[in-house]
Amino acid sequence: MKTLNFLAAILIMVTIPAGCMPVEDLEECVSLEPASDGEVVGYELIDLLNKEVWATSDFTPEEYAAFSPPLLWIKNDPRTMIADSGEFLRSPGCSEPGQFTYMRAYDKGFLNVVQLITLDTPVDDQGLIRKTELEKYHVLTYFSGRTVHILQSPTGERFIWVSRSVDRPSDTFTLPEGWTLTTHVLSTELTLDLSGNVSVLRTDNEDSYQGPLPDGLSF
Repeated sequence: MKTLNFLAAILIMVTIPAGCMPVEDLEECVSLEPASDGEVVGYELIDLLNKEVWATSDFTPEEYAAFSPPLLWIKNDPRTMIADSGEFLRSPGCSEPGQFTYMRAYDKGFLNVVQLITLDTPVDDQGLIRKTELEKYHVLTYFSGRTVHILQSPTGERFIWVSRSVDRPSDTFTLPEGWTLTTHVLSTELTLDLSGNVSVLRTDNEDSYQGPLPDGLSF
């Protein structure tokens, strides 16, 4: 069965060309202003073939709901940032801060912000938490006085609440056995550099926790 699945994947890659997106313009690693994702609702299209995530704020909620991506692309659910500010420093594959790979399609501008490594792997027997491993260059700032939630794994790794779905089904989620959730009120501003390989955990209410956080970080 594994052999058949592998051959099927190869067949898809051979018979369906990359670039199903109707790209009007594509520029690699050009100098642009750092991409802010503060309180703006973010829309992301995922290129499954190349394992890339392309972000834009150019959709309206109604446009995004009605939008159907091309073959081998999927929509991420619309996300709202929990941090007080966030900034992508560069695109994966670009060597210098401020360099981004830019695409224009459907009369909208997209930036390549993430290179996926693995996607939606369950971390517990019930699949209550799914982990995506990826490469990105992202700085988050939480202001003093902000309440933050920290999710901790049974092995002690810690992850901070980063975003939620616009259509969040519930304010709470189910913790697998051995996992803990703690709440902290920040006494000083917290800046986190989520650059390089990052783990993104999705809970069963579609909240996103990211890390792991540095061992010496205290709240």
